[in-house]
Amino acid sequence: MNRSIVGLVVIVIVLTGFKRSGVDRIMLRMESQSLQEGKATTIRADLFYEALDGKLTTIFKDPLNHIMVSNQHGELTVYNPGENTVFRRQSLEYSSENNLMFYFLHNKIQDLGLREMGFTLTRTSFDDNLMVTRWIPPASLARLFSHIELVHDDYMPIYAGYYNAQQQLIKKVFYSDYEVFPQIILPLTITEFNYLPDGDSIINRVRFSDVRINRRAESEWFDFEIPDDATIID
Repeated sequence: MNRSIVGLVVIVIVLTGFKRSGVDRIMLRMESQSLQEGKATTIRADLFYEALDGKLTTIFKDPLNHIMVSNQHGELTVYNPGENTVFRRQSLEYSSENNLMFYFLHNKIQDLGLREMGFTLTRTSFDDNLMVTRWIPPASLARLFSHIELVHDDYMPIYAGYYNAQQQLIKKVFYSDYEVFPQIILPLTITEFNYLPDGDSIINRVRFSDVRINRRAESEWFDFEIPDDATIID
């Protein structure tokens, strides 16, 4: 259970950039589908974010019945209302800024944050209306990646390919179904292919819907607080 929820932190939408893009609060629905070895898993949740304090509340509806609260500082709390228990962790990997979607919302779509990670642009080419860029990692990441390839269509990223130190493609990410809102432009579908060393692969697809921003985002979940009498578990 904890593994599934914590893993979703990596693919769940990152919202801390909204403060700079004119979004004070947002609520939306998410459906995450994962496929591995012929087994499919679907998780549905509602998300509620406020830019003022960077609080992101995720209400898991199916199949889990848990409430996850996280922020940009890497503080993660998972509450089980049925058992009145709470699971807490703190790590930079849980930060709401540790996700590629953060860069969409932070208007850093040209490099998806690669420059901040120390990557260097080494090549740019064009294929019809597509711009293809190649990024080389810093020495500290050379053991993980040989390079990363980004593809933009009309200035919006549509693909990212990750290559390991042996020049093998290990992950592909596709951004699609862009929708224009008054304050931001978002891809409502993110599809990720992770290739494992044994030849297997994991496919993740996240879809967002019913996006409501600022005045249209009204819900009691924005004020949710975990009960003081909840039992802490490891």
